[in-house]
Amino acid sequence: MKIKTTIYVYFQKYDWQDAGIYLVMAYKHNDDENQTFVGEREIEIEVPDSYDPTAQKIAALEAQKQKAMSDYNDTVKEINDRISKLQALEYTV
Repeated sequence: MKIKTTIYVYFQKYDWQDAGIYLVMAYKHNDDENQTFVGEREIEIEVPDSYDPTAQKIAALEAQKQKAMSDYNDTVKEINDRISKLQALEYTV
């Protein structure tokens, strides 16, 4: 199956860069000091008739789950370290 879409090309260059880059966007937005509109073009993309994004969605969710678990473990470790440091302090009245 072929799908048609419009792409918008921008030139992006920040002050600290020696050379700029061209970006392709799916939407058109206003120019600013770092990004300027170059032009638009309609393109045609071939997509397999049997394309099913389910496997990619599951992989993305698995990656999101792994990141959440990693963040949780890092937070728990930090809290446990702080508790250990407080318990190591000598308490006198």
